[in-house]
Amino acid sequence: MQKYKIWAGTFLLVILGACASPTPPVPAPLQPAVHTQPQAGSTAATVVEITAPVWVASLSDAVNASPLVSGDLVIVPTADGMLHALKAETGEIAWVYSGEAKVWDASVNADETKVCAGLQGRKVICLDVKTGIPLWTASLELEVQSRIALTSDRVFAPTTHAGPGLKTDFNAQASLIALDASNGEVIWQSLTENYILRRPVVNGNIVITGGAYQIPEKPEGEVATGIYAFNAEDGSLLWEYRSNDGLLRWVESGDDLVFFSAASEIVYALNLNDGRLLWQDGPGYWMQFPVMNNGQIYFGSGDEYFHAYNASTGVETWSHMIDLSSINQIGRPILRDNSIWFNSVTGEIYSLDVNNGERLATIYTEQSARVGGALYESFYIMGDPQGKVYAYSVQ
Repeated sequence: MQKYKIWAGTFLLVILGACASPTPPVPAPLQPAVHTQPQAGSTAATVVEITAPVWVASLSDAVNASPLVSGDLVIVPTADGMLHALKAETGEIAWVYSGEAKVWDASVNADETKVCAGLQGRKVICLDVKTGIPLWTASLELEVQSRIALTSDRVFAPTTHAGPGLKTDFNAQASLIALDASNGEVIWQSLTENYILRRPVVNGNIVITGGAYQIPEKPEGEVATGIYAFNAEDGSLLWEYRSNDGLLRWVESGDDLVFFSAASEIVYALNLNDGRLLWQDGPGYWMQFPVMNNGQIYFGSGDEYFHAYNASTGVETWSHMIDLSSINQIGRPILRDNSIWFNSVTGEIYSLDVNNGERLATIYTEQSARVGGALYESFYIMGDPQGKVYAYSVQ
């Protein structure tokens, strides 16, 4: 099977549609439809039941970033630069934020009190998550287009010299910036050799981020991976790790470990405290965002398999093949009790046993998706490229 290859300097550009006013949820179908489709390992058509959503909400543009759950609200950024808060039980719109500057949808993050995002024009904004009322706006020197990391008292913003609307400068230096969560004041700013920083993660008093930097004396755009660990309190550099793996795709941390994967399709495991390489392995296909639990790291890959690895040793614990028609898992998997949930590009929702990979549930939705979903109590919530958000019962 052909592997998926992604050039390190390439970004997926989403063509934005015209803005439309958000509309109330539309009624869900009352009865499921029945369709036939081939199942994994078989060319025979098998009858499957298409599950009807509990509710459907229509938003202003495509959903290209995973929904975020905060309390009883679902926060959904859309490609037109707006933020929507939906009531998780019903899909009703609680509030909409549409400011003068566009929200970079990939930058949005939320916790129990605030939702923060990068704004076009080199700004970061934080809103009250319950009301959508702006709490503060901070002006920075660079754009923030990747997921912001949040703690109760800090907002960690990864800046970039490359991305939508920007002319890539491979030789420039991006900074990780720590802002005061109460007022947006800059607490510290740490410069890196990377021209782009992506999705920082916080583990205790350490914040880890990474991206890519121009390889010296190489043609422009031939980049390598740079991972940085900073003291979350003062921004001092604790360690850095470099590899020739191209543009970073994701970084994750749990226990005393740091994991990352870049364009080389390899998972690296580092020691959290000193950045020392512990192991490297991978299925040989591109890998989606992972999640960690009880000494295991879980992720889907481009070969239609979902994997569980021992986080300390890199030994694969189990793998599970999803339906061939589903293409592959996308977004970050979600843990709940002893199960793990995720959706595919073609909208199927899966649940696996975290201990052995046994399939617990498959929900056929007939929707497409560019990103993963979110769990709220007994609902799995996901968006689509047409700007609709669906809630499916996963009881």
